Amino acid sequence: MTTIRHDVLDGHQNDHLAVGDWLVSLFLLLLLDQFRKEPSQRIPYWAGAKFLQAVGSLILFVRGPTPEFATIASANTLLLLGCAYEAWAVCYLVGHRVGRLVHVPVALAIVAVCLATFCLPPSDRAAVVFAVHTVFYALPAVVLLRRNRAGSLLRWVLGASYLLVSLLFLAHVLWLAVDVAPSWQPFGAIIYAVMVPSIYGIMIVSGFSMLLLAKDKSDRELEAAQASLRSKDEQYRRKLERLNKTDDLTGIANRRHFDAVLAREYARHTRSGDHLSLILADVDHFKAYNDCYGHVAGDDCLRRIGGILAANASRATDLAARYGGEEFACILPMTDLDGACAIAEQMRRAIEDQAIAHQGSSTAGVVTASFGVATMRCTKDLTFSEVVAAADKLLYAAKSSGRNCVQCLAVKD
Repeated sequence: MTTIRHDVLDGHQNDHLAVGDWLVSLFLLLLLDQFRKEPSQRIPYWAGAKFLQAVGSLILFVRGPTPEFATIASANTLLLLGCAYEAWAVCYLVGHRVGRLVHVPVALAIVAVCLATFCLPPSDRAAVVFAVHTVFYALPAVVLLRRNRAGSLLRWVLGASYLLVSLLFLAHVLWLAVDVAPSWQPFGAIIYAVMVPSIYGIMIVSGFSMLLLAKDKSDRELEAAQASLRSKDEQYRRKLERLNKTDDLTGIANRRHFDAVLAREYARHTRSGDHLSLILADVDHFKAYNDCYGHVAGDDCLRRIGGILAANASRATDLAARYGGEEFACILPMTDLDGACAIAEQMRRAIEDQAIAHQGSSTAGVVTASFGVATMRCTKDLTFSEVVAAADKLLYAAKSSGRNCVQCLAVKD
């Protein structure tokens, strides 16, 4: 909104428009303050826009009966800057931030235009300033109406409000630009009488719409932030769950996860009646390996063996886990004794083929492992701990038989 002194308006009309403009801007500033309690609902540029418009209108109100050009120019400059900043606020609401490379040159151009009107007569000066107002009110109207792909009612209302204001200013520009016969002069007063309350009403509606649009934008941003937090929370939850299931050293499943999967698979195989096989493996003479090569090399050795076991227990339902210390375990669902023994033998050979030097081993000059394999048909009469006990006995038998071998047994057929 703006008030410009020119030939068509008398002093009382100017006072009325200036006071009204100042009160509307002050009202919107106070309203904005109530909505600014949440930082996410703040609208860049808009508070400054209303402040500039209020100060510009106040200058016009206290200008005196014969204001100097400096008074008129400063008031026009503040009003036009407020109009421009209001356009930048609308651009922000639709997702387009206006940076200094735009608003600073535009502000300088407004100052230059207001100073350049010094050489113009009052009516032409008013026409120029009203024309600039027309442009700055048309800009947010175009931005709001063109980019309203979602069909937001608030954006339609706000865009239509700015469009109507720009059309009113354009009509006033055309009225000032055309030589009007004396008999038509009363129509100027009618245009002005309609223009002032219309602008007040439209700008109040647009002010409410802008605040509601800002709240809608902040609500959408809050919803997006909450969705992002939920997504990150889910990612962290999955990561934590993965960490809870994974052995820190070897990167394969840990004992806790092994126990949970074995209990689940035993229950599933009890219902289906399929074979369930379990492999227990122990690195031969591992204490001697640590004493000879150190714990860092020992950790690396365990990582490599864990990788070998996981690579050979390759089905989606298979599970390789670190059972404790230098002991490992593999769950092989729906696998009979022959298949489980073949997989265990592949693992034993793969470990030996790594040729990890082991001078402290009395079995071989390289790192080896012993395996115990137990297979059973799961029934309600037994528990999963019994298959573990059977595999453990077979592992002990393999170590007693000279190590670096596989011992297999069907617990119950």
